[in-house]
Amino acid sequence: MWLAGIVAASFGGRLLAALGRVTPYYLPDEYIYPSLARGFAEHGRPMIRGAGVHFPALLEPILTAPIWLMTTSPETAWRLTQAMHAFEVSLAALPAYLLARRVGLARWPGIGVAALAVAVPDGVYAGSMLADPLAYPLVLGTLCAGIYVCADASRRAQLLFVVLAALSVLARIQYAVVPVAVVLGALAADRFRVITTLRRLWLSLVLLVVPPVVLFATLGHDRVLGVYAHGRHTLRPLAMLHWVARDAMLLAYSSGWVIVPGALAGLAYAMFRPRTRAEIGFAATTVTLAGALLLEASQIADTDSQRFQERYLLVLVPLLGIAFGLYVERGLPQKLAVAFVAAGLLLVAARIPLSGYAAAHNKDDSPTLWAVLRLESLVTTGNGSLAVALTAAALSGLAALVAARKLPAALALGAAVAACCALSAGATSFDSKTSHLLRGTLPSDLAWVDDAHLGAVDLLAPPGARKEQSWEQLFWNHSVRRLLLLGSPAIDQFASQRVEVARDGRLLVGGSVVRRPLLVQTYASTVELTGAKRVRHELIFDLYRPVGTPRLRLLAAGRFADDWLAPRGAIRMREAIERFLRDATLVTSFLPSRSAGRSCSWRKASPKP
Repeated sequence: MWLAGIVAASFGGRLLAALGRVTPYYLPDEYIYPSLARGFAEHGRPMIRGAGVHFPALLEPILTAPIWLMTTSPETAWRLTQAMHAFEVSLAALPAYLLARRVGLARWPGIGVAALAVAVPDGVYAGSMLADPLAYPLVLGTLCAGIYVCADASRRAQLLFVVLAALSVLARIQYAVVPVAVVLGALAADRFRVITTLRRLWLSLVLLVVPPVVLFATLGHDRVLGVYAHGRHTLRPLAMLHWVARDAMLLAYSSGWVIVPGALAGLAYAMFRPRTRAEIGFAATTVTLAGALLLEASQIADTDSQRFQERYLLVLVPLLGIAFGLYVERGLPQKLAVAFVAAGLLLVAARIPLSGYAAAHNKDDSPTLWAVLRLESLVTTGNGSLAVALTAAALSGLAALVAARKLPAALALGAAVAACCALSAGATSFDSKTSHLLRGTLPSDLAWVDDAHLGAVDLLAPPGARKEQSWEQLFWNHSVRRLLLLGSPAIDQFASQRVEVARDGRLLVGGSVVRRPLLVQTYASTVELTGAKRVRHELIFDLYRPVGTPRLRLLAAGRFADDWLAPRGAIRMREAIERFLRDATLVTSFLPSRSAGRSCSWRKASPKP
């Protein structure tokens, strides 16, 4: 009944929070997954913008494809997917509880771990179109089955473990390290007797190794890994270690802070003085998995995003809760060592405020930092940073008092759950606010292109086009079929086509004349067409219907929709430029370009309007 109550409460809270999210903004990820689901629903295979794609994490699109098959409304599919994800995140309480019980925790600490599993700040992704809500309970289920395998390698347990591991990897390819960590945990449970482990787990090893080898051999590296095949794989150990330290600090915050000292002691005891095979298997698996996920997150941060990758560490939070439970089950030993670690965490909170990390784009992949930034927006940056530091100090003191047996251990676990709930509330508020800000830049009718009933439409992206605006139109309007790039870089790794302009202004794609209706983004470029009638204008988009052969009359790159000019720009035209010059709102100095007399460029001469 308690588990059912936790799942129900989490589902209700996460669904209510998801309703405050009015549009996807975690792009391009939130465009990729629903597009793949639509591809499965409409064509029976993974497709984005009409072209087949290779993508390794297909489980979430496959499961959400029936939603897109049942409805043609993106709004309805969006809300149903949110409800499905809220339920999936809430189900994480079940494998978390079962894992805690299998490791040896009593019933009530197991209930506390289940509550911690659904209270994590990253649960805010339940309102998103990402794969993390699905992958989270699957990974916890894989770990639970893996610990059963470590303790008793029956065929049933091994088959369950392999199936769940395969589903976890299909949900997110980054979790390919999970079965490796479990196998190493089983090896530790066998006291590193390799032959013994091979004899016990031969079925799991065969099923885990042979299918991927066959898949890579038959399909090839590029087709199996898809967009991940050509990522940046550079390794810079020192820079990565710097990010590992940062991510570890953020993990301490996102797990509630107070349980971290006791959890480290519990892992140490389970590793070096285990009472059961399940304990040492759990400890070795947790340490291995934590190291692998921290390295993955640090590699991505160092070579690509340059920011925290908190989603990678989501699954570690309930594992820390279980480790804290093992520490409590042993009678809270080593109180001085635990108090010393708590004092170290206090020093970290005092010396390294989170306000600096919450600035700019550092927060983009971290719901914990979203919550910090939201607090700072309400009480100023200085007061918010002080409040976070004081809260961390109070939780450090509580950890020390629990270790000294001055306070009950249940209070520490309850405080961790409460801290995670507070971070979740802050992250949800920030998520909703960000979503509404982006919604304000979109048309009032999100499906306005579909509602025009023009048939298949091409999205034309001129120089300076905003990627997120293009993704939003492609997401909300199914009639937008192709992405045409007119001097704009590609927005992602999927299908797009370059546009060439003939001497008479015709738009050519692969030598063929573009005759479809056109949705033209005008954020940073002024575009004028002939042979097409403008049906509707929305903020930074113009929708055209052909009344002949569409031709480009004028392209002023660097002229924004609000009539300001960029520091640099260029004009390409078929007629005289005087009408454009009369509309210019900045004092400019026009410099002749090296091209023919039909184009010119400018540089800003004065910043004054």
